[in-house]
Amino acid sequence: MSTRSFFLFAAALAVALTCASASAGDYKGPIKLVPSQDGATLYSLNMDSKDVSVINVAEAKIERTIALPGTPNDMCFSPDEKTLYVGYGDYQGKICAIDVATGQVTGEGVVGHTPCGLCLSPTDPNLMFASLRFEAKIAKISIPDFKVLAKYPALHEPCDAVITKDGKSYYAANFLPIDRSDGANVAAEITCLDTETGETKNIRLPNGSSSMHHICLSPDGKYVYTTAILARYQLPTTQVERGWMNTNGFSIIDADKREFVNTVLLDDVDSGAANPWPIAVTPDNKTIVVGIAGTHELSLVDSEKTHAKLADLPKDAEEAKEKGLTSVTTADQVPQQLAFLVGLKKRVKLYSRTMKAKGPRSLAIIGDKVYAGMYFTDNIMVVDLKARTPKAKEFVKLGPEPELDSARRGELAWHDATLCFQNWQSCASCHPDARSDALNWDLLNDGMGNPKNAKGMLYSIDLPPAMWHGVRVNAEKAIRTGFQFILFANATEETAVDIENYIKELRQLPSPYLVDGKLSEKAERGKKVFENEKYACTQCHTGEYFTDQQLHDVGSRADYDHRDDFDTPTLREIWRTPPYMHDGRYVNLKDVFTDGAHGDVLGDVGEMTDEEADDLVEYLLSL
Repeated sequence: MSTRSFFLFAAALAVALTCASASAGDYKGPIKLVPSQDGATLYSLNMDSKDVSVINVAEAKIERTIALPGTPNDMCFSPDEKTLYVGYGDYQGKICAIDVATGQVTGEGVVGHTPCGLCLSPTDPNLMFASLRFEAKIAKISIPDFKVLAKYPALHEPCDAVITKDGKSYYAANFLPIDRSDGANVAAEITCLDTETGETKNIRLPNGSSSMHHICLSPDGKYVYTTAILARYQLPTTQVERGWMNTNGFSIIDADKREFVNTVLLDDVDSGAANPWPIAVTPDNKTIVVGIAGTHELSLVDSEKTHAKLADLPKDAEEAKEKGLTSVTTADQVPQQLAFLVGLKKRVKLYSRTMKAKGPRSLAIIGDKVYAGMYFTDNIMVVDLKARTPKAKEFVKLGPEPELDSARRGELAWHDATLCFQNWQSCASCHPDARSDALNWDLLNDGMGNPKNAKGMLYSIDLPPAMWHGVRVNAEKAIRTGFQFILFANATEETAVDIENYIKELRQLPSPYLVDGKLSEKAERGKKVFENEKYACTQCHTGEYFTDQQLHDVGSRADYDHRDDFDTPTLREIWRTPPYMHDGRYVNLKDVFTDGAHGDVLGDVGEMTDEEADDLVEYLLSL
C-alpha cells in the first residue's frame, strides 16, 4: 500500500469509527434485564433512550426495539409474556401495557409519583402491586384498567419490590432511612405488605443501612435479598481503610417469617465493594450474584455455605456464653466482619483496559450464565458461572459506543468508587442521586465531634457557600476538597469540572403534594403564612431558591455543635430530603415549627396556630 493510500484508508477508518460512536447525550442507560421463561430472549429496559431492547440470546443480537411513551422506572411481563407492563414518569406517573409482538401501547393509567417495583400477583394476573417511590406508598392496581384500588404506607422512597410465590407478601425496599439522624440508630427498612389483609410490617436493617437499591426473591421462595450500604456514620471521617466510613453488603430476610436474618459484607479487608446495586440468585439457589456498581464488578457468593455458616453462629454474646463458646463470631457481629465471606465469594471484574464496561445496575441469570447491564457504557456483559475461573466478556452492545459529554462523565465520576482510595466509596455513597443519604456525618472541615446531616447537591453550584457552616467558599471548592479529605484521593481538574457540570444539570422533581401541577388550596394558604411578616420566614428564605445564602443564628445549636450560625438551605425539593435541620433532629417538618419554634429569633412563630402550621408545611412540601 502506498503512503497516500494508507492515509486515505486511515481517514476513512476514522470517519467510520466516528459514525459508529453515539453522539454526546445519545445514551441507552440499561436499568433492568428480564429474560423470557425459556431463556431464548433477554429484554433490556433502557432509561435514557426510553425503550426496550429485545435480544436474541443464542445469536447475541438485538432483534428489535420497543419504544416507550416516557422515561421508564421498571417493567414486568404478563404470565403468557404477551404483554409488557412498564412504569414510567415521575409526578402523575403511569403504568402502561404494551403488546410485545407489535410494540403498541394497549392501555395505560395514572397511578402515582414514580411507579416502580411492579409485581403482578402470582394468583391473580388481573392484580398488580407497585411502589410509588416519592409518595412513599404501595399501590394495589387492577389490570387492565389500571385503576388504583388502594394505597398502603411505605416509609422512605420505596424503589424496588418483589412478591412471594403465593402472592401473599409484597416486599418493598425503602431506599433511605426515615429516622431522626441525630439518634443512636438510623437505618433503612423493608416494608412487607400482606396483600390479603392490607397490613404492613417494617423490617429494620442494621444501624447505618442506606441506599437499598435492589431486592430479589430466591428461586425456592425462602429468602428475600436486598443490597445496601452499611455506613459507619458515628465515626469521624479520618480514614476509609477497613470500611471505616462505609461498608457494602446485602441483607437476608426470611420470606415466610417476614423476619430479618442478617447482613453480610461484600468488601475485602483491603478493598471495598462500593455501591452494591442489583442482586439475583441462580436457578439452583446455589449462588448469590451482586453487581458492584461503584467498582464495576460482580460478586459471586456461595449461598448454601453462607447460610450454613450463619446458621451455626450463636445469636449473641449471651448465647455464646451459655454454650461455653469463647472468641467466636456471633450472629449480631456479622455486619461488622469484613472477612466473613472469605473463601465463600469471588469478585469478577467487568472493566479493564481492553473491556469498557462500567456501572452494573441490572442482572439476569439464564442457565449457568449471568448477564449484567452496564449503565454508563451501554452494553451487556456475560459471565459463565460454571467456568473454573469466571471471567467477563461483552455479550452485546445496546447501541453505538457512547461518547460521554462532560455532565455524563461527571455522573460517572460521582458514582465511581475506583476514584477512592481502596475503592471503599464514591460521592454517591453519601449523596445518592446527588441528594442526601439521611445520615449525619462528622466531616473534619469544621472540626471533630460535630456531626451534621449530609446536604443535597441540587442547586449547590448556584448557591454558595458550601457546607452547613459555609466553610467552603462554594460547591466547586467543596468538590475538590471532598476528593482529598473524604475519598482520600486526588481528582484531576477535568474530573472536578465534569462533576460540576453533572450537578448543574440536576433536575428538580415536582412535588407529590402538588395538585394538577399547582399548589393546593391548603398550600396556597400556607404560602400566605410563609409570606406573613409576623413569622419572618422570608427574611432568610428569599428569592427563587428561598435562601439569602447567609449564615444565621436561629437558635438551633445542639450539644455537639461548635458554632451558633448555619447556612440558610434552599427550600426547593425539601419534601424529598427529611430529616430536617442541620442535624436531622426532626423527621416531621411540622415539628420544626411546633417543637423547634424555628423562626422565633426573627419572628413570632409561637403565635402560629395549629392550622397555620399545617398550611405552612403543605406549602413548603409543595416547593
